[in-house]
Amino acid sequence: MRIRLPLVPLWPFLSDMARIQPFQNFHAFTIKYNGSVKRITTELVVLPAFDPATPPPVGHMATALWDTGATMSLITPQVAERLNLSPVGTLSLSHVGGSGICKTYVVNLGLPNKVMVSGVLVAEGIIGGGVDAIIGMDVICKGDFAITNVNGETRMSFRYPSVGTIDYVVEANKIVYAGINRNAPCPCGAKDKSGKSVRYKHCHGAAR
Repeated sequence: MRIRLPLVPLWPFLSDMARIQPFQNFHAFTIKYNGSVKRITTELVVLPAFDPATPPPVGHMATALWDTGATMSLITPQVAERLNLSPVGTLSLSHVGGSGICKTYVVNLGLPNKVMVSGVLVAEGIIGGGVDAIIGMDVICKGDFAITNVNGETRMSFRYPSVGTIDYVVEANKIVYAGINRNAPCPCGAKDKSGKSVRYKHCHGAAR
């Protein structure tokens, strides 16, 4: 049975964001799941597109699936109808069930912890699986996205906008090569063109 979620006023949710200056508009959230999960879902508020510096319109609370295999974000026809959205165009959309012409809309997406992504072009489509929207790579690529599974517990973290690189190789090297003298031969066994051992500071110990 599909539960019809109510329209919700979002001024308490977004009032602080409306006063944030552009250079301060940085937000992040982390979701901890019970055990290991096979798909990443979060709460999502879909709103008609609006200027974040103005009071927001009424939005729709939905459940969103984060899908790195989707090039763009989607909402269901029910969400579009509930918000009385006006299409801005159409496009040909391919998915696991085939392909077809879909309506498109411009919306603002309210993610957890006041992370707001404005002016997102979304397509309308049938999703299923108990979700009302898909967060695609068009949104994910605007920020930094990470999934960890320490001790069998999945955690997903997202920050917007992107502020830095996440490099697990650098982190691993710091653990594996901890305590090694920077002038010592690199434990990886690397050699230069003359056959001499490469110093650690010029190999895995080099600043990156």
